[in-house]
Amino acid sequence: GEAVFYVTLPESAFISEFLMEVKDKVYKAYVKEKEEAKAVYDQAVQAGQFAGHVALDARDSNQFSVSVNIEAHGKVTFNLTYEQLLSRNLGVYTNTININPSQIVEDMSVTVNIEEPTTIKDLEVPELQISNEVVVDKPNSLAKIEEKSPTHKIVVWAPTPEEQKSQNATGLSGQFIVKYDVDRESNPQQILVDEGYFVHFFAPEDLPQLKKHIVFVLDYSGSMGGRKLEQLKEAMDKILSDLSPKDHFSIVVFQSYVEAWSPTAMYSSGTEHLSSWDIEAKPEIIRNTTLDKRFVIEATPENIASARAYLANYSDLGATNIMGGLRTGLELVSIGSDLWINEIDPPQHLVVFLTDGEPNVEEYDTNAIINKTKPLNTKDCPIFSLAFGYGADFNFLRKLSLSNYGFARNIYEAADATDQLKNFYKTISSPLLSNVTFTYLPGQVDNSSRTKIDFPVFFNGSELVVAGKINNNEIKDKETIGELSGVTANGTHKYSMVIDYMPIDLKPKNRTFGHLEKTWAYLKIQQLLDKADSLDKIEERNQTKEEALNLALKYSFVTPLTSLVVVKPNETESAVDTTQVKPGSNDMSAYPAYGAPGLASGFASSSGSSSGPLYSVAAMPMPVGGSYAPQMQRRIFPDVHLHGGSFTQVRPPSTPYYPPALPAMA
Repeated sequence: GEAVFYVTLPESAFISEFLMEVKDKVYKAYVKEKEEAKAVYDQAVQAGQFAGHVALDARDSNQFSVSVNIEAHGKVTFNLTYEQLLSRNLGVYTNTININPSQIVEDMSVTVNIEEPTTIKDLEVPELQISNEVVVDKPNSLAKIEEKSPTHKIVVWAPTPEEQKSQNATGLSGQFIVKYDVDRESNPQQILVDEGYFVHFFAPEDLPQLKKHIVFVLDYSGSMGGRKLEQLKEAMDKILSDLSPKDHFSIVVFQSYVEAWSPTAMYSSGTEHLSSWDIEAKPEIIRNTTLDKRFVIEATPENIASARAYLANYSDLGATNIMGGLRTGLELVSIGSDLWINEIDPPQHLVVFLTDGEPNVEEYDTNAIINKTKPLNTKDCPIFSLAFGYGADFNFLRKLSLSNYGFARNIYEAADATDQLKNFYKTISSPLLSNVTFTYLPGQVDNSSRTKIDFPVFFNGSELVVAGKINNNEIKDKETIGELSGVTANGTHKYSMVIDYMPIDLKPKNRTFGHLEKTWAYLKIQQLLDKADSLDKIEERNQTKEEALNLALKYSFVTPLTSLVVVKPNETESAVDTTQVKPGSNDMSAYPAYGAPGLASGFASSSGSSSGPLYSVAAMPMPVGGSYAPQMQRRIFPDVHLHGGSFTQVRPPSTPYYPPALPAMA
């Protein structure tokens, strides 16, 4: 018979170990450079590994599956370890475990073990989320929370077969979610040191909000017609209403041509791309105005009401002039910057760029658009790109944003798309700091090892994380190792960086590398991959990828540059790859987080025999009557062993990398 191991894991996670145990013999997979593994990888892809077994799509996730032939009544145990930095988003860390056994399970449990150096607060376990369109706020009545101490809490969810049947006669299907935060009142930062490495978490909350000038560059092309456009209009209606009176905003709409709106003037460009039919049908679009300060609009109630009416009534849909939309948006950023050039606390500029398709007017080449956009962004304004639905080119939008100090997110075509848009806006609606820089003393820190230290903007509810190597192994608790600075609403603010030794063990047993070292490697690889995608010169890009590859091989991480080679009993080696879940209408949600992180490692295990049907539960298929127990743990991953499985966590990176089809350690 054939035993199948199937896992849905977070998109930002790196698989780091996979083991199979058959007849008391353990087979360990190994990580190789992707090209080296290409032959076996292609063989696995051609075999079409178990795509038909997918019963649940989880947003912002990757899927991993492997199979092995075993004799009748034989038994195989699978163990998968993956590691991830938990992002803090809107003031909480969120851990999501996909549950989908497709049957009633005799022994099912999820254990979440959270250990922190400071007090854990705002711990929430909502009901199992069974739909993207219905977000459940009710507490999970089956989840038990044990408080070991203010810094150590354990969540156990173990529904009996009867409790499973009461929710779904054919087995549970949904997402088990745990949310929490840590106390930051005493100190907005933590600097943890262990075995020559440090991780620095920074998340201030007591700062006044910066003013902002937000430029919305919105796709109103023909493909946006119907439900997507109505959802965008509904979301913008709410977003505009939430602007602060001290904010400014600009609206750019693009289709075959580009239009900018203000209460007193209209601007159009790109009309030379219109067909004669377009011009004949709507001659008033030919306008000869130029952009000026009238299009940088105060967020007064009257102006907001007018803007809402404009977007609600806009109905002309055409082609997709992305280059024109971006050019106009960045020109408005420059106009706004010149307006406030002499102010002590000028607004923070932000561009929100949304599209559902690919360019087909003026400039068709996405790489050319990226190369042309960077020199237009003279004010170094973050561009946040939103890929709405199947038709959007997410890889292009991701590279565009990485090249312009921002990040990209998917907006999934579903009934909750309006909420997805509003939730995204919440993450960037409250900038607290701009031009944040971490400066470490050369004698204390190996500055060549540091991860990213410059951040254009810090948003309330997020977190910045820097990791690196320390030079001085004798570094003491409460010792200062540098200074952090950023611009607040009241001017430049500086923080001293003081070491805070963590009162829990940081190195798991029988592991080569400690948790802080793995956190550093994880962050470094993510940021090198991001950097490579934002570089123009091929030589620099290849050097950056080579550095990321060497780290991935050293720490056995499956990345876009490496693959997992699985050794099977009585078979030749075969390569396994993870595949990305694409934006779709029925995906289970796990909203992406931006901002900085906490470290997490996951361990999933299951066992099954060929005599019974197999199923997958949040990563692991098991026989009827089997047991399942994934577990999450503290931010700086300790080792955990459960029969069913475990998932351990720590916090994450400031601009996390969300790989496309993540190549399982092929």
